[in-house]
Amino acid sequence: MWSETTKDGRIKFREQYKDPLTGKYKKVSVTYDKNTNTTRRKAQIDLESKIQHKLRHVDDGTIKKGVTLGELIDEWLPIYKTMVKEHTYINNKSRATIIRNTLGEDVLVANIKPVLLSNYLDDLIYKKNYKNSSVQKFKGTLGNLLRYAKKHNYIKTNPIKEADVNYKKSSAADKIEEKYFDEEELNKILKYMYKRSPHYGRFCEFLYQTGLRFGEAAALIPNDIIEKDGKQVAVINSTLVNKKKQPSPKTAKSNRDVTLPKRALEIIHDEEKEANGTQFIFSSGRYGYPMNNTTLNDWLREAKKELNIQKITTV
Repeated sequence: MWSETTKDGRIKFREQYKDPLTGKYKKVSVTYDKNTNTTRRKAQIDLESKIQHKLRHVDDGTIKKGVTLGELIDEWLPIYKTMVKEHTYINNKSRATIIRNTLGEDVLVANIKPVLLSNYLDDLIYKKNYKNSSVQKFKGTLGNLLRYAKKHNYIKTNPIKEADVNYKKSSAADKIEEKYFDEEELNKILKYMYKRSPHYGRFCEFLYQTGLRFGEAAALIPNDIIEKDGKQVAVINSTLVNKKKQPSPKTAKSNRDVTLPKRALEIIHDEEKEANGTQFIFSSGRYGYPMNNTTLNDWLREAKKELNIQKITTV
């Protein structure tokens, strides 16, 4: 570290560091009114902090040390805000604030281990009396936060993947609540599926919009969509078996007409625009194969693990 006097008589302290990407030396500086033992010590600390901050954002494959949980949250939130809907951001920001205040903003991210997260989430259930479903959302927020940390080389692995939670045995009411996705969870799942395949993404959203079973929706052909009493409906009278349309679904009561909401009709239109000679409304790609429940189930299992949403089940 060295010092220089500025034109206005203040003292500028400088330090240099080597950029690991270019191999060139760069400089940082801080300015104080006086050159005393106290200001020199403070300048040394501030300059080191500046250097570490700059090196932290250099993607050279090395693990960046000294990043605190508070710093991670402050860095992650503005980026996360651009990626999700406003209400999703607000909910995650609220949980991140609680995590910061209870887990500790000075905790070093590199020191966050699975056992720490397991104990923290257990405490939310048994000491703070949070519901299982709420703790699952906290685990999801931690997962998003630490996934960002791993991406930016603040940690080697995401510890949330190995964090076990001792959830309370659910009451009947809890089981009903925990069976269904909230809007935030649904948006995450659909985003994941659309990323894997627009066809499967639209198919999953169609299932949500209509409440149809996999086989019922997969077996739909254009002639099954009719107008009835001034509304567009899907005539459900078959299912998909071994990639073929077969009559008679699970029960006689399954034969029914399902009114299609606007979004469901938009999805059908989008699929028909990309039809590849298949007889079905929904196909799995450019070759026009029928939807495959094995493929869908594999992706749902992956989504369950990656998104940490335990409610996800196979179709």
